[in-house]
Amino acid sequence: MTKQQQNQQQKQKQQQQQQQQKQKHEQLLGVNITDTELAQEFGNIQQQLTQLEQTVSQLGSSQQQGQSGQQKSQLTQGINQLKQQIQQFSSQSQQQMQQTDQQIQQSIQQAVQQLNQALQGIQTNQAMNQMSQALQQAQQSFNQQGQQGQQAQQGQQAQQGQQQQNQNQQFQQPLQ
Repeated sequence: MTKQQQNQQQKQKQQQQQQQQKQKHEQLLGVNITDTELAQEFGNIQQQLTQLEQTVSQLGSSQQQGQSGQQKSQLTQGINQLKQQIQQFSSQSQQQMQQTDQQIQQSIQQAVQQLNQALQGIQTNQAMNQMSQALQQAQQSFNQQGQQGQQAQQGQQAQQGQQQQNQNQQFQQPLQ
């Protein structure tokens, strides 16, 4: 195998790894990601970074200048790409968490508004009940006064009737 073929194979491997990482990120970000999943993903990426950095340092200490120099630059590019992926993944995760927080806050606000509306309805209903009770009490009071007035009128009529009878009897006694 020539150096160019080796380089092409390495590039293909790197592209496949990047594609796999991208798919993992899309899968994770496609659903609601949990903190533990996020931590696991970061842990995996950090392990890969550590391994790449160790490989780079080993290559730097080796004495193969020609081929190892190219490999070192390729690995450095790979590390930089991974760091960019970590930053993108981190910012996407933060955006998703912020969106979730906003949705939760909106749901809470809507629930509070609905509770306030229900409370206003209850208070209005209580006020209507109080007004209804006051009207009933006024009606009862009015009815009682009416009954008392009728009783008083009947009492006067009865007195007048009694007086009339007394007078009639007085007029009738001398005639006998």
